Amino acid sequence: MRKRVLVTEPIHPSGMRRLAEEVEVVTPEGASLDALLGDVDGVVVRIAKIGAGLLERAPHLEVIGKHGIGVDNIDVEAATRRGIPIVFTPGTNDEAVAEHALMLMLMLAKRVQETSRALREGRFATVRAEPTGIDLKGRTLGLIGVGRIGSRLAAMCRLAFDMRVLAYDPYVAPERAAALGVELIRDLDPLLAAADFVSVHTPLTPETRGLIGARELAQMKPTAYVITCARGGIVDESALLAALRVGQVAGAGLDVFESEPPDLASPLFQMDNVVATPHVAGGTMEALEAMGLLVAEEVLAVLRGERPRYLINPAVYTR
Repeated sequence: MRKRVLVTEPIHPSGMRRLAEEVEVVTPEGASLDALLGDVDGVVVRIAKIGAGLLERAPHLEVIGKHGIGVDNIDVEAATRRGIPIVFTPGTNDEAVAEHALMLMLMLAKRVQETSRALREGRFATVRAEPTGIDLKGRTLGLIGVGRIGSRLAAMCRLAFDMRVLAYDPYVAPERAAALGVELIRDLDPLLAAADFVSVHTPLTPETRGLIGARELAQMKPTAYVITCARGGIVDESALLAALRVGQVAGAGLDVFESEPPDLASPLFQMDNVVATPHVAGGTMEALEAMGLLVAEEVLAVLRGERPRYLINPAVYTR
């Protein structure tokens, strides 16, 4: 009898076809996850939450596949206690997210949202008489997290715009930073004080939740910008809104939010110096196909009794 894999949200057709070659693919079709998890051997999840309660109702579950990198929507400890491997898809959307962060930087630097609004409102001559923004060339980028995505953004900014790149990442060795051409800063405050753009590229963990709050924003230049394409909750949105209102920072580029979907009544969405996108940085055609195929391959490997390549909780194989 073929094993069954539940795919909680749509993934690229290439990934669905790959799964279907070896297993029976189940989709919700309006049914609740509670009802479906009890009779599947694997699950592929994008943003649906897989908590301890759901796992208790999945007696046959052998593997959880995360379509993406962040696993803050999965109870990793509960899965590990049950001996369920969690596989994920690192390296599949690095380019997409790095390009998106750069796009947000450029939109803010060039005042695209403000000048576009001015054009539509008939203020063509007026806005042309004003400075249209700043150049990236020679500016300082402060990276919080210099993994695959952060390092790719660093290369883009160094090579294309001759930017100075500072990096704060307690897990990166000086030799690695030197190879990337970035200056490793061991204390966050000097990075915040020096950067013209602060771009966040860390996972959401208990240590990083609220990492950029009121105190940190107060360290920044009033001409500096905050960019985050990581996870909502790393940047304190209330503190960011307060900082924007008083001109403590110049603007923000946001692809992720503390609550998703966010409350569109928030004043953040009324500000011309805030560029916001709906958590789509990693959603290019190329990235979605790569993620779909890789998560399928990793889930199938576990179901065949093989050890996967990309594993969140290796402890399940060392018991």
